[in-house]
Amino acid sequence: MDTLDLEKLFQRSYYVTLGATSSLLEVIQDPAKRQENLRMLGRTFEEVTQDLAEKGVSVEAEARSYVDSFIAQQVNGSAESQPSENGLTTVTTTAKTIYDNSSDTTTKEDIKSANKIKSSMRDEIQELTQQLASLRSEMEQLRSK
Repeated sequence: MDTLDLEKLFQRSYYVTLGATSSLLEVIQDPAKRQENLRMLGRTFEEVTQDLAEKGVSVEAEARSYVDSFIAQQVNGSAESQPSENGLTTVTTTAKTIYDNSSDTTTKEDIKSANKIKSSMRDEIQELTQQLASLRSEMEQLRSK
């Protein structure tokens, strides 16, 4: 099997899965969509997977646009973002070095300050990891009910 065929297969499977998940959520949330999706079952497998793949592509683009606008809001600190003509937002970031070992003018205070920042970042990462673990366990409990 050619690697391009395998890649296309995985990509299509990914989009079909996204489309199926989106359809499932629609069925749960909207009774009218339930009837539409039940009518879909009478069609051929190829038609159903094609529709689900198309839906998956649009869901991915919508999710990507949402995440890009959210990141743009966080970076710019504004409530509005300006998407480009295709609906996607470009986010430009600039990295700043907190502590540079190559600097000869680094003072002990600079080193202490950098270590405090690193320590606080480490603590924050640990706290966020614990929150994530608790959210996962809570989701598992809700799923099992």
